[in-house]
Formats: sequence, C-alpha cells, structure tokens
Amino acid sequence: MINQYFPFLLPLFATLFFSVLSAIFYYKYNLKRDIASSTVIFSVLVFFIVYFVSFENNIGLGIGLLGILSLIRLRSTPENLTDIGLIFYAISLGLLNASIIDIYTVLIVDTLSSLVLFALYSGMIFKKRITSMKIVFDDLNFEEKHSMTKIKERVKKDHGILPIYAHISKIDHLKDTVTVNILYVLD
Repeated sequence: MINQYFPFLLPLFATLFFSVLSAIFYYKYNLKRDIASSTVIFSVLVFFIVYFVSFENNIGLGIGLLGILSLIRLRSTPENLTDIGLIFYAISLGLLNASIIDIYTVLIVDTLSSLVLFALYSGMIFKKRITSMKIVFDDLNFEEKHSMTKIKERVKKDHGILPIYAHISKIDHLKDTVTVNILYVLD
C-alpha cells in the first residue's frame, strides 16, 4: 500500500525538508519571518499544483498555472532582490520535485541548489560589503529634508558612517519625524 504512494510522498518530504531548511537559514541571516515562512508555503503549494495538474504528462499546463501564481506574488514586491531570489528558489524547488521522476535526481538537485543558496547567504562566496539601516530624525529642518547631501553629511557626522545612498521613506508630521533609509559600506 505504501509503495503506491512512494513516488508522491518522497518528493513531497524532500520539498518540505529543503524548504524548511532554507527558511531557517534565511531567517537566521535576515530575520524576516514572513519571507521565510512564505518559502515553505510556496514550495509545497507549487509542488501540489504541478504534481496534480501535470500527472497526466501535461507539464505545460502545470507550468502555465505556476506562472500565473508567480505573477500574482511578484506584484507586491519584497524589499530587495535577495527576497525575490529566495521566492524563485522556493518555486523552483516545488516545480523540480514535482516534475522529476527519479528520487535520486530529486535529492541531488535539492542538495546542490541548497548548498549554493547557503553559500550565497552565509557570505562564503560574496562578502556582504553594503548594508542598509533606517534612521529616524526628529530635528531636521525644512532645508535638510530636501537636500540628500545635507542628510548624508548629517549621518556621517552623527553615526560615523559614509552613506552611498539615502532616501526619505517616511515623513510623520504629527510626531515631526523623518525616517531615512541609508545604504552604506561596511568597514
């Protein structure tokens, strides 16, 4: 009886295992619970959609439905390209595990793609040199709000970092505060 469900259960558990592993690893480095949990949900949902829609060798229909779902998700864009990369990893994990028949190939592809993902996020391949922060100012005057060079100089003087990019993300007139997103190079 279990042998009948083996071709379905093993790729499903591989999808679940590698998506949970990547979500934990992503959360460790980025502390974004919503993106990490959506990784698991995307992987499993894409696996179910592609597996059950394409079980009659109609993989084109499964991929078309997957394309519609991915467009819906990317209309509400995440904060950065790393989040989008993780979402595409989750989609490809579910897609590959549902469409590859050989379980050894599934495990090899999942292991290799997860190792590449872990190497990228941990900084083994590319060192993270540029980072971002949000700074809330409560004493910016009108001229400083409209001059990014003055805001950059203020950040350099107050925090000792050299910003390479700054933009105002929020102005709260009730509290008289300005929130500025800063990109800067780590030493």
